[in-house]
Amino acid sequence: LTIVVSIASCERSFSKLKLVLSYLRASMGQDRLSDLALLTVERETLEMTDLNNIIDQFATMKSRKINLL
Repeated sequence: LTIVVSIASCERSFSKLKLVLSYLRASMGQDRLSDLALLTVERETLEMTDLNNIIDQFATMKSRKINLL
């Protein structure tokens, strides 16, 4: 039964990746695709995250590039 759950989770991830790919295929590089796929797969975690806090941290940084994970 555990194998079925992990396979379903994997299939769900590939399904989400397919949606992201078909929607934004022409305008993104591999890094952006990976980031969007991660956000799509981890949607529940993202919904619980305080985005205003992340925006405030980003606004106070001198370097505008950070790793979120």
